Amino acid sequence: MIKWFKRFIKKLFHLEYEFLTSKKDESYFNSIIIMDKTPNEDSLKEKDFVEVVYRNQSYWAIFICPCGCKNVISLPLQKNHNPYWRLEHSIEGKPTLYPSVWQNKGCLSHFWVANGVIEWCGNTGIEPWIAEPNYYEKPKR
Repeated sequence: MIKWFKRFIKKLFHLEYEFLTSKKDESYFNSIIIMDKTPNEDSLKEKDFVEVVYRNQSYWAIFICPCGCKNVISLPLQKNHNPYWRLEHSIEGKPTLYPSVWQNKGCLSHFWVANGVIEWCGNTGIEPWIAEPNYYEKPKR
């Protein structure tokens, strides 16, 4: 019984190690490019993640939508905007964004960015005001 338990624990740690190391291979954004000016949309490449910083103040997070639609997403990082996002830099220099990103027009992608990995939400492709009517209103045109 002890041998079986030891083998079980060994397999469990092996699976956990494989899980933790495989996440590193799934990174979509491998680094954060810091710029002092907003880049031209034409200069952005797929998988570029840009943080616009001016005088030590973070202003914008800018990247191309990971769904493949090629839309440029610009998220404010300043508290005086509503909504605004919080950007964290991992030890490896990869981005984590809070809260999630949900496009309310176009591709309607909904995802989290966590340590450079894109984590898709199950309601991707649905307008926020339909999927979550208690939290979102249809934008006024």
